[in-house]
Amino acid sequence: MSKTRKLIVTVAALSLGLSGTGAAQGKKAGGAAEARANKGVQLAQQGAYDAAVVEFTEAINASPKDARLYRDRGGVLLTLKKFQDAANDFTKAIELAPKDYSGYSARGAALNELGQLDAAMADLNKALELKANDPQTLERRGLAFYRQKKYEEALADYNTALEQNPDSSLGLNRRADAYVALNRLPEALPDLQKAVQLRPDDFAAQDRLRYVQAKLAPPPAATAAPAAPVTVAPTPKPTLVTRKNIFIAIGVLVALFIVIVLIAKASMTRRAD
Repeated sequence: MSKTRKLIVTVAALSLGLSGTGAAQGKKAGGAAEARANKGVQLAQQGAYDAAVVEFTEAINASPKDARLYRDRGGVLLTLKKFQDAANDFTKAIELAPKDYSGYSARGAALNELGQLDAAMADLNKALELKANDPQTLERRGLAFYRQKKYEEALADYNTALEQNPDSSLGLNRRADAYVALNRLPEALPDLQKAVQLRPDDFAAQDRLRYVQAKLAPPPAATAAPAAPVTVAPTPKPTLVTRKNIFIAIGVLVALFIVIVLIAKASMTRRAD
């Protein structure tokens, strides 16, 4: 994942903790916790994820009952692909704020990456129960449906999410994946074109776009094979010396000999007379 990509994912993950109930750094969670939380958000936005985790951990130590701090740290852990640690943080956030949809949505995302699709689906459904049609949660549930090979259900979630947030490059990429899985390539093409336009540094989207374009390209015109050259058999030369010709020649010689003998006899008879 590129640095820009990680930053976008992190900001999106942190927004769970910074929305609905307010930003962690904007609330009175104690001076030390507030300062650490502020620093953690800044570091995460700069791409210093490990340092951000340290700051959020210190903030949690100072204010262990603040659910938002667990969600923020879990969001960074999710970006670092420490999915089980992230799920543990989101579980703690849910325990502290069971009516906040964002904890369920975030834990659903972590469980999705852990391959626990049924548990992820339960969390994502709960999040949508608490906040209907949340676009980020719909994208996450769409991914869970996709991984269960329920492509039509995934497509429905992506459609609803993109109606609310049409410029989500992640949603466009994932909807394109669903279209490809359903062999609806012409519909995947505009999604991928827009995704690349929104995120020119998204090389995965570029690869998907090239794949779809190649599949949709007309096959090259068939080139007629050149006609095989016609081979004309050479006219056979007459053969003079054959058995038949030999017999004819002998016959001619014999006849000529007889004629000569007869002429000689006739000549001798005339002389005798």
